[in-house]
Amino acid sequence: MLSNVGFIIVAVIASVTIIVCSIGIIIASRFQNKQKKKFTEVNYLVNKNRDSRFSVKEGLTNEEINNIDSNVNVDILMSELYSTYVEMENKIKNFDTNFDDILTGSLKEFNINRIENFKSKGFTDITDGIDLINYTITEYSKEKLIFRLTINCFSYKTVNNQIVSGSNLEKIQKILLLTYENVNGKWLISSYDKIYERKLSD
Repeated sequence: MLSNVGFIIVAVIASVTIIVCSIGIIIASRFQNKQKKKFTEVNYLVNKNRDSRFSVKEGLTNEEINNIDSNVNVDILMSELYSTYVEMENKIKNFDTNFDDILTGSLKEFNINRIENFKSKGFTDITDGIDLINYTITEYSKEKLIFRLTINCFSYKTVNNQIVSGSNLEKIQKILLLTYENVNGKWLISSYDKIYERKLSD
């Protein structure tokens, strides 16, 4: 009698174990199938888009800017912003410290002091032969804006007319972020950040 009861208990435990294991195997199998399906889908998308370029919004549209300030002609504004930048580089190259209507704030003082220091040490930091690639306004308010600028140019430094870095023969590409502030109706550069630079021969 006891042996029958023991046999039944063992049989029940074995049956429960088999059922639990079977359920576990089924769940694991379904999970694996789902993972395999996801991997296949992701792999398909990666291969499909391997050679495609993703479109990234780099700047504000004219319409977006005009929604903030309906009085501004965006195309003319960007042309003026670019001209202001080029004028800044020309003044630095020619040791001209008159940055009125070009720079403002600490950037203006920094460049005045830098040029005076250049003169005393026979040093130059030249950006020349500028070719515009593209530009866009990335942030805009009536008081302040950020201007993203991509150019190809010669960029080099000299000491006593001898080039010590860079080149005046091979151009590089630069991407700049320039902050402008509206001072009495004139957009003046208040900050200059170089965010990317590469040799065009690379």
